[in-house]
Amino acid sequence: MVDQLLGGLFGSQDTDDEPTRHRRARDFVDRYERGAADQMSDAEVLQNYRAATAHLSPDEYRQATADALRNLPPEQRRELKRHMRQQARGRVDIPDDDDDSPEVLARAAQQAEQEHKESGGLLGFLGLGKPDDSPASSSAKPQEGGIDAMIQNPLVKVAIAGVAAMAAKKLTEHRG
Repeated sequence: MVDQLLGGLFGSQDTDDEPTRHRRARDFVDRYERGAADQMSDAEVLQNYRAATAHLSPDEYRQATADALRNLPPEQRRELKRHMRQQARGRVDIPDDDDDSPEVLARAAQQAEQEHKESGGLLGFLGLGKPDDSPASSSAKPQEGGIDAMIQNPLVKVAIAGVAAMAAKKLTEHRG
């Protein structure tokens, strides 16, 4: 089951064996944990986020997001909350207070992911394309969204990569 979920993730090919898929997933997680998310391509971050979070329950998604956001310093979480509030335009409940804890932001991200599935979940909420966009099927220009979308805010890229990495960790740990 986990092997099927990892198929196509982290640069894997469908013909890769299970150890190769897990090694690639571990490499993605390791690069994130070393602070190299800014060196990952936008396409890699978006593809791995979509694939790794697609099979998480809402609670698992919220936990992976909170785990990722714990890695950000408080000032970056505060900036991310400001960015999310600007994007929300009333569509997601993001408290207008000083609480920028990982849990508060994770709840807002989960709400965006669940309530806006038809428009791309959290990625669509952040202006990064729809869930069915892919390199083969998308003719969208980078600024219009899609898997090749440019992630304009480096902090958003780090956060999205973090959620993908924490979700991948959950998937690979379930392996046993």
